[in-house]
Amino acid sequence: MLTVDEYMALRRLISSERESEGASLTLEKEDTPKKRSRTARASDRKLSEAFKIANQRYRLKNGELRKGRSQSDIAKLAQKLRKKM
Repeated sequence: MLTVDEYMALRRLISSERESEGASLTLEKEDTPKKRSRTARASDRKLSEAFKIANQRYRLKNGELRKGRSQSDIAKLAQKLRKKM
């Protein structure tokens, strides 16, 4: 028969083991990122190409933005171009 102190010590030991197991399980799940779908990857490729085109249109040869244009304009144009691709 267990004494009260022995019983409480055993309960603390069991609960601490459960906490450590749970912590290790969450770390394993974070290590493997979720795979992206084929359509998401294709969309990313198209957007990348669209940004290259938009940057060519809205920037000067030295890399500065054309007068009256902003990075927001570049992003909007890139999204528009991606839709057309």
